[in-house]
Amino acid sequence: MSALAASVGLILGLSVAPCYAGKVQSWIGKDADFTRYKTYQWLPVRVLTKTGVIEDDEVAAPLIRQAVNRQLALRGLREVQEGGDLQISAAALSESIPQLEAVIFPAGFASLDYAQPIGTIGRYNREGTLAINLIITGTKQSAWFGLAKESIDNKPGAGLKKIDKAAANLFKKYPVKSIK
Repeated sequence: MSALAASVGLILGLSVAPCYAGKVQSWIGKDADFTRYKTYQWLPVRVLTKTGVIEDDEVAAPLIRQAVNRQLALRGLREVQEGGDLQISAAALSESIPQLEAVIFPAGFASLDYAQPIGTIGRYNREGTLAINLIITGTKQSAWFGLAKESIDNKPGAGLKKIDKAAANLFKKYPVKSIK
């Protein structure tokens, strides 16, 4: 082992790319009948911020509504102010996910069984989540629920740019395919 390698220590690379470029999950309610749903109405959009949950945030809520309205229109549904077949509950949040990059051990140990790390290297990856719940108005049961997660930059407002993409990816899992 060279003197430089012995003095710096042994670095075990654990570097992994962020978990995914985009992850989508969805669930269909047991009583859902998608042939009956023609209209929908919005409930307040909730956005988790550093100060707490804000209903109808003036920046994010309109973007979420536009993205979801576009996807539902492609599937033959139209928005109404009252009396919709479905109610839409939407929420958005972002979080920082820790990622371990490397563990540094002291030099000179023949075995790592008893060695104590002297340092770690890591970073935080930001991730945004868009949650959409389509609720059957009469029964208040969920007809369809979906989550779309996207990695986002650390720049302010970076997550807002991905709302449309997240909604499009999310509605690929919707049981009714696009009619256009």
